[in-house]
Amino acid sequence: MTPRPEPAERTRERFAYWAYRAGEAVVGALPRGVVLAAAAAAGNAAYDVAGSKADLVRENMAIALGVPLDDPRVRRAARAAFQNYGRYLAEVMRLPATDPAVVEAERVTFVGWEDLAAARTQSSSGVIFCTVHVGAMDAIAPALAHRGERMWVVADDTTYGRLYDHLAAVRERHQIHLIGWRNLRAIYRVLREGGNLVLFCDGAYRPGDVPVEFLGRPTTLPAGPALLSAKTGAVLLPIHARRGTDGRLVARGFPIVQAQGTEPAEVYRVTQEVANSLGSVIAEDPGQWYMFRAVWPRTATEQTEAATALDRARRGEDWSA
Repeated sequence: MTPRPEPAERTRERFAYWAYRAGEAVVGALPRGVVLAAAAAAGNAAYDVAGSKADLVRENMAIALGVPLDDPRVRRAARAAFQNYGRYLAEVMRLPATDPAVVEAERVTFVGWEDLAAARTQSSSGVIFCTVHVGAMDAIAPALAHRGERMWVVADDTTYGRLYDHLAAVRERHQIHLIGWRNLRAIYRVLREGGNLVLFCDGAYRPGDVPVEFLGRPTTLPAGPALLSAKTGAVLLPIHARRGTDGRLVARGFPIVQAQGTEPAEVYRVTQEVANSLGSVIAEDPGQWYMFRAVWPRTATEQTEAATALDRARRGEDWSA
């Protein structure tokens, strides 16, 4: 009897795993400077063939820059975003061959380390690092570990299970502990035990999420950070790790925020404060922001709905109604 073929998804997952491991071996054997230059070149080439993904990035960049879509700066920033994403992937693929002490000593500079100390003082449990897809948050974990801090990152564990498990094991060596995004018990446990939880707050516009003004336009951000803060007593620390001109990552925190309850008006207040801080990170250099989804509503109907929900929130009304 002829065996049935494996499901297509399992085949894709197996291929992705071995392709990644092969790439990991190659980039781990080459000098970091060579790898980053090659990764940027690959990102540059990817931009030219990305089609609709490149269109989305250009739309995001136009809003982040505050200029029309046909402004030449939009294409330059979008191309830079693909290049920086290539550099990020290369850094991740080099993790197995990278000494954590080297990352801490040579690749990360902390600005405002006292912000985390202040967050520790004001929090009755852990600290929620609210960040965006800029630079490489992975790289600050060894630096945090050197200072006696550990970092847990909420990640999507629903696909590519074998590759996810490998990446989780590699990150563990660098004091980056992954938690599946549906594992609420583990997320609450980390915060109640005083841990540092990383949440990426930029993402696609979703009706029903918290209405905010982000880089001058109405959209939504997830309610999760504010609700976790309210329910656990954790404070929110907006933070980023942006790539500097010398290749080092500069990690910087912003004023902390804490939710006092789960009422819609309070969830909006907290989320808007986080949006203000993280929006300023992107505005400083949009080309470092690698976001390949539509962050703002694209259709006229969605734009009207987003503006109406934001207006309700600003008046202190229940924006979810």
